[in-house]
Formats: sequence, structure tokens, C-alpha cells
Amino acid sequence: MQFGVFCLISRAAVGYANREARQSRRTKPRHVKRKGYLRLSILLLLPLSALADTVDLGTHGAFTIAVPKDWKLTSTNQDTGVDLAIVAPGGANAQLLFKIAYLPQGATVAKADVDGKVVAECRGFLSRSVEKRAVLRKYSMTGDACGAYCLFTDASLVGKPPEKDNFKVFTFGIIWFNNAVDVSVVQVCDDEKGPEFATMLAMTNSATLTKK
Repeated sequence: MQFGVFCLISRAAVGYANREARQSRRTKPRHVKRKGYLRLSILLLLPLSALADTVDLGTHGAFTIAVPKDWKLTSTNQDTGVDLAIVAPGGANAQLLFKIAYLPQGATVAKADVDGKVVAECRGFLSRSVEKRAVLRKYSMTGDACGAYCLFTDASLVGKPPEKDNFKVFTFGIIWFNNAVDVSVVQVCDDEKGPEFATMLAMTNSATLTKK
């Protein structure tokens, strides 16, 4: 499965799993601040050099995530939200992508609907995957946040050598923080049991969204 370095996968796009993602628009950090404090739970999961990156979402609050040293976070403003890409260091073939969408006035997203939405949106991946079914896994979020994801292995890449920006393992998930934002998460790499996968999952679990 191929994705551009700063591409975020939209849940509304039909067949987005089997097409090359568009190259990113101009990207630049948007009010990203480093904070040198971490919760103990995050310290147990992430390298000790990890710091908390905070992205300003304007009136929608602030999104904070613990990003290890040398991983690169880039944010891109969209008309209806913010896209985030966190890329592994040292040429490792791994990326963690967030699409934070602001919901229109009057629209809400229900916490209870997260699991069902994840499974529904993952149906397009089944035919190309080794798994052939969507198995829910839960994120370990803090506070009131909750989320779930499914993992897929690209059947066409099994047994083949790694290829840059062509990923053997793909996860799609949704995180619920509040009723005013819709957060999709894509995690791509070559090995579910590798250090990059574990680091990206820990980063996702560390994420928080606070209102102003």
C-alpha cells in the first residue's frame, strides 16, 4: 500500500486503500510547541527523549502528542481541520498520520459509534489483505477519550523485500475526543512486531485534545 509522506487518508474516499496517495500540499509547522513534561504512563512506553508536541487547533483547542526524538512532525492546515504526519527517523519505512476534522455546526460524532464506524470504513481493505476480515483493537487512551483500529497486511507484498513508501502493514482507526471533532488515524510500516509499530501505537495512545 502506497502513501505519500505527508498524505492523510480520508475516510470518506472510496477505494483510498488501493491508490497512491496524492503528494502533499505545502506543509509547515503550525504553532507547534515542545513541552518537556510527560505523564508516567507515556514515559514507560516511549523513549526517554520523547517530548510532548502541541498543535494549536484554534477555537477547537489543542492537540498534544508525545513524539520521540528524531521523529518528524509536520502539520498542514486544511479548510475544515488539520492533517498531521509523523515520520520515522533514519530512513525507516514508517509513518503515523492523523486527520483532525472540525465538524460543521450542529453536527456531532457519538462516542458509542466509534467501533462500528471503524469496521465499516475498513471494508475496502479486506480483499487485498492477508486477514480478510476486520478485527477491532482498542487504543489505550487517557481520560474520556477512546478509540479503536483494525490492522491489515498487504497480501501482495508478503515475502517481498521492503520498498520505500510501499507499506506491508496498515492500520486504520478512529479516536473520539469530543463531539466537535472527528479524528482518523493511519499507521503504516513493514512489520507489526517491529519497533516503529510499537512506537507509533504508543504515540497514538499518548494523544490528548484539550478545549480552550
